Amino acid sequence: MIYALALAGALIVLLAILFVKERRRRNIVEHDFEILAQRKKELRQSLELLMDHSSDFYFHYNREGVVNYSSSNVERLLGYKKEDGPLQVKQFVTDNPINEQVYGHIEKLFRLDFDQIRPYFLEIKDAYGERHMLEIFETPHLDDQGNVDYITGIARDLTGVYKAELELKESERQQLLILESIPDPMFTIDSNLCYTDYQVVREGDLWFKPSQFIGKRIKDVVPGENGEIFETIITKAFETGKVETLEYEFGEGDSKEYFEGRVVKLDQDKVLVISRNITPRKRLEVELRKAKDAAESAVQAKSNFLATMSHEIRTPMNGVVGMISLLAETEMNEEQKEFVETIQASSDTLLRIINDILDYSRIESGKLAFEESLFYLKKVIDDSLGLIKFEAQRKGIILNSVIDEEVPNFIRTDRGRLRQILLNLLSNAVKFTEHGSIILSVKVDKITDKHVTLLFKIKDTGIGIPKDKLQTLFKEFTQVDSSHTRKFGGTGLGLAIVKRLVKMLNGKVQVESELGVGSAFTFSVKAKLASKVPTEEPTDSNMSSKEDDYIGEKFPLRILMAEDNSINRKLIALFLERMGYVADMAVDGLEVLQFIKKNTYDVILLDIAMPEMDGYQVVGMIRDMDLEVQPQVIGVSANAFKGDIEKGLKSGLDHYLVKPLKFIDLKEKLMDAYKAIQDSKP
Repeated sequence: MIYALALAGALIVLLAILFVKERRRRNIVEHDFEILAQRKKELRQSLELLMDHSSDFYFHYNREGVVNYSSSNVERLLGYKKEDGPLQVKQFVTDNPINEQVYGHIEKLFRLDFDQIRPYFLEIKDAYGERHMLEIFETPHLDDQGNVDYITGIARDLTGVYKAELELKESERQQLLILESIPDPMFTIDSNLCYTDYQVVREGDLWFKPSQFIGKRIKDVVPGENGEIFETIITKAFETGKVETLEYEFGEGDSKEYFEGRVVKLDQDKVLVISRNITPRKRLEVELRKAKDAAESAVQAKSNFLATMSHEIRTPMNGVVGMISLLAETEMNEEQKEFVETIQASSDTLLRIINDILDYSRIESGKLAFEESLFYLKKVIDDSLGLIKFEAQRKGIILNSVIDEEVPNFIRTDRGRLRQILLNLLSNAVKFTEHGSIILSVKVDKITDKHVTLLFKIKDTGIGIPKDKLQTLFKEFTQVDSSHTRKFGGTGLGLAIVKRLVKMLNGKVQVESELGVGSAFTFSVKAKLASKVPTEEPTDSNMSSKEDDYIGEKFPLRILMAEDNSINRKLIALFLERMGYVADMAVDGLEVLQFIKKNTYDVILLDIAMPEMDGYQVVGMIRDMDLEVQPQVIGVSANAFKGDIEKGLKSGLDHYLVKPLKFIDLKEKLMDAYKAIQDSKP
């Protein structure tokens, strides 16, 4: 009995010990599970934290292709939200051919049917429909039975790299297409100056066959000078890295062809040579050069013709105009005066036509220069009106001018061109007006501290112009009535010249007209204001009495005149006699030199166009002479082009007078010559 109780007690103690141990073991296991769960939680938190700061994301999917877990940054990267529930792989995989193997790959992973798991590329679309190229790294997770329970993966977004590669491939494809479409032969040459590759469209069209010289050196393929030139240029391209160009040719005679080569350095060991056939361009250049030479020859011939015509017409006109001016001052009866006035008017008209033709030629050749000067505006207006006064009075036309008070007295522009515009328009007004009036008005359009724009208006009561003729009025060689029965003559150049001259003076010209009522021509001129205004209005130097013309005593000069035309000699002698001078006369350049060797002269009136020796040669020889005092040499010529005048002054002339010679101009030049002589004396 006691033994039984002892055994029971022992069992109870043993059970108690076992219970305590089991409880302790369970506590340890539970504690370990808690630690493991905590570590797992911490690990997931660390993974989420890592993913939040990464462009990669972490995910799980099961055998059915359901993504049942993804890292929280999926929402940031792709827009998919966890609260929207799991995703099926088929929902976001695109139709890109790169995805064709993805489902077979998944099946093999779940069957463990693989030797090695390799990353693969997958294109998906995000929640917004945008496409992303991913690189996928996956690992299967097994259950207790060794079967794949789910797949974990990490996805890396390579969309930027993928697009860049696609763009690069597309660029390479396009460049290849461009290269293949270029008809020019292309060669690559290495640093040893040997051909390494080529691209040609038609090899048979080339002088040398590329397929036969690959691997050969340039000078062994291209003979002679061209080969040496090629090697020099290619070596330079290797050294400088810049695009080098050259032109070369092959063949002889009609079979010769021309080429342009461009050498582009590709890298340290290779250059690209592009060869272009420029034979058509070269032949066109030759033809254009011939055409240019022919055109220049034609222009030169035209200039020579105009210069000759100018000289040949102005020379006799010098005698006509000069003699008429002298004849008009002699005693005559009324009938004789009328005859002289008619001749004078006709000669003025003829001279105006000649001047129109020559001025137009100057404009066409670009030789009409702008010469700015300060002048008294009212005098230019009065001079212009004075030149048409005789014809207007003969027809009974009233002439008048109206100048606004705001118009400045002195302006700075090209006086001669302004006078020419006014004279052309006023002459036309008189020409086409049979009765009534012609009024010239001037007013200010705009004014600043330095410039003024003036509006000139010439209004007449003439025949007027039809509306359908107004558009062509300012065109060259155009007249309102161009028929053989027309009442009014002319060259048709006057208004064309006016338009060009107005443009030269920075203005515009326009016309208003009514048939049978009259016309009004308006033009503007932009001029500079005078910085210093003269205190006195200038006197009219063209108005002089016979007493004023006699200047020989006040301005004593020894004069030698050289003129081969007898009429012009007589005219100039009469002009000089009226001034109080008696000149020695030479008929050519040789006589001029003979006179100078025997006598001393203050002034030489030197005709430019003379036989034996022209005026340019004569003045050059005079300037080379060892004279005690060099004379003032005044050139007299019918060559009225600006280039002729410049040539004369450069050759040694002191002054230049243009025929038809005017008395007042000769008088002023002689007085200028006297002053120059006095100023040169010590």
